[in-house]
Amino acid sequence: MDLGALCCYDRMVGKVEATIEHICRYEGEGAILVFLTGWDDISNLLDKVKGNDCLGDPSKNLVLPLHGSMPTINQREIFDRPPSNMRKIVLATNIAESSITIDDVVYVIDCGKAKETSYDALNKLACLLPSWISKASAHQRQGRAGRVRPGFCYRLYPKMIHEAMLQFQLSEILRTPLQELCLNIKSLQLGKIGSFLSKALQPPDPLSVQNAVELLKTIGALDDMEELTPLGRHLCKLPLDPNIGKMLLMGSIFQCLNPALTIAAALAHRDPFVLPINRKEEANAAKRSFAGDSCSDHIALLNAFEGWKDAKCSGKERDFCWENFLSPITLQMMDGMRNQFLDLLSDIGFVDKSKGAIAYNQYSNDLEMVCAILCAGLYPNVLQCKRRGKRTAFYTKEVGKVDIHPASVNAGVHLFPLPYMVYSEKVKTASIFVRDSTNISDYSLLLFGGNLIPSETGEGIEMLGGYLHFSASKSVLELIRKLRSELDKLLKRKIEEPGLDISAEGKGVVAAVVELLHSQNV
Repeated sequence: MDLGALCCYDRMVGKVEATIEHICRYEGEGAILVFLTGWDDISNLLDKVKGNDCLGDPSKNLVLPLHGSMPTINQREIFDRPPSNMRKIVLATNIAESSITIDDVVYVIDCGKAKETSYDALNKLACLLPSWISKASAHQRQGRAGRVRPGFCYRLYPKMIHEAMLQFQLSEILRTPLQELCLNIKSLQLGKIGSFLSKALQPPDPLSVQNAVELLKTIGALDDMEELTPLGRHLCKLPLDPNIGKMLLMGSIFQCLNPALTIAAALAHRDPFVLPINRKEEANAAKRSFAGDSCSDHIALLNAFEGWKDAKCSGKERDFCWENFLSPITLQMMDGMRNQFLDLLSDIGFVDKSKGAIAYNQYSNDLEMVCAILCAGLYPNVLQCKRRGKRTAFYTKEVGKVDIHPASVNAGVHLFPLPYMVYSEKVKTASIFVRDSTNISDYSLLLFGGNLIPSETGEGIEMLGGYLHFSASKSVLELIRKLRSELDKLLKRKIEEPGLDISAEGKGVVAAVVELLHSQNV
């Protein structure tokens, strides 16, 4: 955050604090609902309010934060009515705009902004930054006041800003990645993707379309002529993000299905780890304990879910969630999504439920195999880990140096055993962070990454247009090419023979991949 933005931010927090104080001094009874942009804003204002002589008396004012990543038990407190001599002050994000109704709110303070996800096509990253809300959102926020009696709304921005606001939020096609939509266009045989989308009422940025098409080519769903590959034809049958779909397909083929289902459910829904009030360090320690020495947020997630399942069998899941800072609602949702994903794989013939789970989980406890399947699903989200003295710096192809998100189990690790990371997403906030990362080996990338291209120097092999370079013997590279070719043939046969038992037919390929992953690193 630059100095100008920081000053502007401090002024806004100061305005909100002054408005709360005005209401408490001069206005009547009733709860106050404050709309802020994110957890940092809430935490900052919470500290200021508690340090304010007028507002900080806990016998007079009950100050409650409200954020989507907080434990459910903390969120429920906002609905309770305080004693008659106490005023409730709720500091919230736009989660309180329409999803939640607090019926005793009389006063609303609206800063006019919210964190909104947009897509930076030039740098190929999601941006989660404060931006002005729409007029529809402003009206919705105003309506949160006075549910049971006349209410008041304090808008802390000029009328000219309100008049300049968009009537409604930008449509999703203009602010999100388009790869799933592009894959659907190809499956419906609607012609060239760019030409088709240019006819939309609000056409997306051509660069966003180009990025989506290039991604589908990179993961092997489209060929150079923009036609569906065998993998692409299978992905079309799964109503999911193509990367998540690929992870599920590879998980079923390589007998690593349970981890693939769990991680895919979290990626498609949300992280089950919660942000408790004033217990951030304890929560981070709990997450690190699940990760062990894996250097992986995804393994931490996997172990947390398995721990919850075990606790559920003994009826102790609530205690388990409370002790480990996990959301039981999110875990329950993930469990339901896993079952839905399993049904989808069954519907397209990649899983035969009559065989039972064991048939598809021979390598589910094999860390190398799990990380390889992660690579298959998350590629091309790859970081190079470069040692800089006693620390490691991280680099992506598109934007160069990035940081590991502070909530990651890898944020405090200085040196890593393996040379690469795969990550779930790259987000621009105050800085550019990667979320949910896993340390992986060369072989995981060589087997499950993108096209292998001989180096221009004739030594080794390259990937991602030369961004990734691998040195290996000709015999090893030839084996890897052969294994990847056999996998492509297997997927093609599954198209031609829908009844093909792909897990049985692919046993030779799977065994060779497992052996290679356990051999010496490149």
